[in-house]
Amino acid sequence: MTLEQQIKAVIEAATAQLSGHLHERLQALASDVGHAASVEHGRGVEEAVAAVRTEATTQLEAALTAAGAEASEQRELAVSMARAEAAEQLESELAASRAEAAEQLESALAAARAEAAEQHQSALLTIRAEAAERHQSALLAIRAEVADQHEGALAAARAEADARLAHARADAEQGLATARAQAEEDLARTVEAARREAAQATELALVDARAAERHAELALAERLADAVRRLDAARSLTDALDVLVDAAGREVPRVAVFLVRETTLSGWRAAGFSRDEDPRELEIPLDQAGLLSRAVRATSAIATADASSGESNVTPFGSLPSTSAAVAVPLRVGGETVAVLYADDVSSRGHEAPSAWPEGVEVLARHAARCLEVLTIARVAQPLVMPSSVPTPRRTPQPRGHQAGHDDDDDAARRYARLLVSEIKLYHEAAVTQGRRDRNVLVRLRLEIDRARRLYDERVPAAILARTDYFNLELVRTLANGDATLLGPA
Repeated sequence: MTLEQQIKAVIEAATAQLSGHLHERLQALASDVGHAASVEHGRGVEEAVAAVRTEATTQLEAALTAAGAEASEQRELAVSMARAEAAEQLESELAASRAEAAEQLESALAAARAEAAEQHQSALLTIRAEAAERHQSALLAIRAEVADQHEGALAAARAEADARLAHARADAEQGLATARAQAEEDLARTVEAARREAAQATELALVDARAAERHAELALAERLADAVRRLDAARSLTDALDVLVDAAGREVPRVAVFLVRETTLSGWRAAGFSRDEDPRELEIPLDQAGLLSRAVRATSAIATADASSGESNVTPFGSLPSTSAAVAVPLRVGGETVAVLYADDVSSRGHEAPSAWPEGVEVLARHAARCLEVLTIARVAQPLVMPSSVPTPRRTPQPRGHQAGHDDDDDAARRYARLLVSEIKLYHEAAVTQGRRDRNVLVRLRLEIDRARRLYDERVPAAILARTDYFNLELVRTLANGDATLLGPA
């Protein structure tokens, strides 16, 4: 039942109730009027009826007004109750709708999250695959570019090294040719003069002496030319220093090479010294090396005869006899002194004429320095260690023809092993010293020793490799001073 129907029913009930009361009053009034008519015999019947009617009308209007007010009040109450009930139902329906909407929203969010996670994972895999592909492409491009740059730099360095070597060789050949021509011209003039004076018996010995001296000068020129060729043929710094010491040892009784190591001079190679004075065991502070210290600071040879008042003329081997002389020549590479060649003549005999060995030693040292510079440029241009991601190729040594008991191949293998190990010591003197002290030379120099071992295995015949390990023997001799325990575990 709607609200209007309820209100209509209430009004109809109130109207029916008022009509009943009015009917009862009219009947009572009619009874009273009849009685009055009987009593008064009809007096004022009409007035009484009109009065009754007026009173009835007034009561009816008051009853209707009261019924309307009561109906309005009941209607307001019904409206309030209907609104409250509607609000309660609406709140309940809203709560149910909210719960249902929240549940649907949660379900939709869960589904969306799952779908988003799946799409994210798929996109991530795609991005990773694309990034890996791009990384591989970039890595290949970088490797190709680096390889091209390396080839270009290596070719340029080789060209520069060849040009410098050719220039140095041309200068040396030109100097030797000039010296030879001058010596031959002087010899010819001397011989001609000697022949003209040969009639005089008193001067015959002098002619022979002069001729012998000129022949000695020619022999010196030939030795210098041979030394220059050997220096040009050197393929390592160690080989060049060995040639220098050997060639200088042919001109003067004692020679030694000292390496400049920050604040000290370390003996490296020597010839002509006794075991007690072996320069290879010396370690001299740079500020206490006397003649050698002056040579390190200079750019040309320093001799004992060149010392002025107040300059130190001390040699690493004490005082020299008054009839002897010493010279120190700096070996400069790239504008810096890396080593010093020392030479002296400790013979007690005097010389009738000045000796030419200091000039010859200086020529050898200067050319050796140029060769060291060229070899250093070539060494810097080549990579020493390959990247860890690229495996180092190892070639299997190819057997070469070898006769059983043939000493030449064994000597060559022994010399090659000595050359490789000596070069390790030359470039890593501090690591060798520390390794000896800690008895782990092999651990400290693992990369350098492995590299030298590969070169040795590639060059030495398989028959010699199977018979004698000259490389390991040289490791013990040169790096461990003959004590294999200093090498440490392999």
